[in-house]
Amino acid sequence: MSDLAGKIATKQVATKSNPTIRDLVQAQQAAIETQLAGALNSAAFVRAAISVIAQSPQLQQATPASVLGGIMLAAQLKLEIGPALGHFYLTPRKEKGVQICLPIIGYQGYIELAYRSGRIEKIETFLVRDGDKFDHGANSERGRFFDWNPADYDETRSWTGVVAMAKIKGAGTVWAYLPREKVEARRPSYWDKGTPWQTNPEEMARKTGIRALAPYLPKSTDLGRAIEADEQKVESIAGVHELVVTRDDAELAVLPVAPLDPADPDYVAEAGA
Repeated sequence: MSDLAGKIATKQVATKSNPTIRDLVQAQQAAIETQLAGALNSAAFVRAAISVIAQSPQLQQATPASVLGGIMLAAQLKLEIGPALGHFYLTPRKEKGVQICLPIIGYQGYIELAYRSGRIEKIETFLVRDGDKFDHGANSERGRFFDWNPADYDETRSWTGVVAMAKIKGAGTVWAYLPREKVEARRPSYWDKGTPWQTNPEEMARKTGIRALAPYLPKSTDLGRAIEADEQKVESIAGVHELVVTRDDAELAVLPVAPLDPADPDYVAEAGA
């Protein structure tokens, strides 16, 4: 969309007494196109966002700033919106009686962001399930290690933990393990209210494993931004491209931000040669 077209769309929205979320999103297509920087087709991106909103009455009632904030965050991260790829979800949530849109980055979205550093040869996760033999520790010969022997590949068995691992060019392999109770402790307070945490719990468990591994991966601005803003309210005001993240504890942070501190005691990560 050209600057002129964007100005016309914005003016059309301004003249409407009750512009819809669709109107507001379309009016921001020029700003979205700027954030995408050619990585994705802006028209297709906007159509996907509008399609997701159209399927959710709750998102249609959400505050425009939070909906636009979620969409602009997806554009900044250059991640597809919607369940098709599992990159990025626009999720409705009520906050103090007010309907808002909450961005949730999916497991596949984190995988995509991790590969962008160009230094990761391979990154993957697996779920340890009931009946599997899993052991981890350290000794003088092997250093830090884990051994996993799955009972079978029946994915209907309940999972007990998640392992995320990455092979980094010229730097060996890093990995992190979180038992199920640690994963569930990291769920947001609203996890059971129609979010991917309820509808796709194993995908979210895998994502949590990647988040635990992230401080030990090659630094990436996009990955750091994703970790800071994921599952937090993000607001964008028309005409202002800077996004404001509102955390659950009401602290405000302005993007971009640094990745989480590797010294966080909640993280359990191992590195090997």
